[in-house]
Amino acid sequence: MPFSTQAKILLLIILMAFPCHLRAQDHDAIPRFFLMGDGQIQIAGQKVIFRSPEGHYLETGLKKLNTLLNNQQKDPLLQMNLRFLEVLDYLQDQLKGGNYQVRSGYRSPQYNQSLRKQGKMAAQSSMHIEGAAADLILTGVPSQKVFDYVKSLDCCGIGFYHSAHFHLDTGPSRYWDEKTSKTESKKPQQNSKVILQTQFDYYQRGEEVYLSLMRVTEFPIGIKKEAKILMEKSEKNWTENLFSENSCQILHSQIEARHLKLKLPQKIKKGTAQIQVEFCGDFDYPEMPKVLNSRTFEIK
Repeated sequence: MPFSTQAKILLLIILMAFPCHLRAQDHDAIPRFFLMGDGQIQIAGQKVIFRSPEGHYLETGLKKLNTLLNNQQKDPLLQMNLRFLEVLDYLQDQLKGGNYQVRSGYRSPQYNQSLRKQGKMAAQSSMHIEGAAADLILTGVPSQKVFDYVKSLDCCGIGFYHSAHFHLDTGPSRYWDEKTSKTESKKPQQNSKVILQTQFDYYQRGEEVYLSLMRVTEFPIGIKKEAKILMEKSEKNWTENLFSENSCQILHSQIEARHLKLKLPQKIKKGTAQIQVEFCGDFDYPEMPKVLNSRTFEIK
């Protein structure tokens, strides 16, 4: 029976729609981080699958991990950092560890400050506040071995306390023990340790890049509208806008500092890149850097 005109139009719409859907699926499923495990973490006595074999992040698994790490934030960009979860997975796989026992996961700024007042080892600009740190025990693996291995990766922050547990975060690469942590310092940091992170490590041309300012200890802060994309092996750098209005955008909270974004140009070359932002505004933070570069990422 020949197709009616309406049926032909419907078939054409379906044929046009499916390739787009498949492209979106493939786009979502590209590897996102330099360090990734098998998509499942054994933690707090539970096996949590947070990424499918096809590479898609699973909402149910991510929600469970947030619960186990004490993060009840509703905003996805304030929940446990995906890079941190992938590093947890990677370490467990590489070190053939058993179960993660959580000593301390996410901390609210208020709780972190209360720990400092009690003289506990809690930094002013703790990555626990960013949902990108935890104090853990990895059963079957000595904390010294975890410390040495993470230190060799040059990827993260790792603290060793000569006990069963260790601290891990996905901030700048650094390491310490209980004698060198300097968490007891009462001197205000005034944003001196602020960092800029991209949401992922791998991007495609034309894709949006979400950016987070982390370890901000003082608000408000101002950030210029234009950001630079610095290419490692190219003389040409790119300039893109972080927002549509205001040459100097004032940020008043952690949430606002997590919702920066720009779009990678379609014509940008593949390769290693960084994003550079510049601060602005008349704020008295003498220790705060004027310009800040993100960690490197790859454009594929």
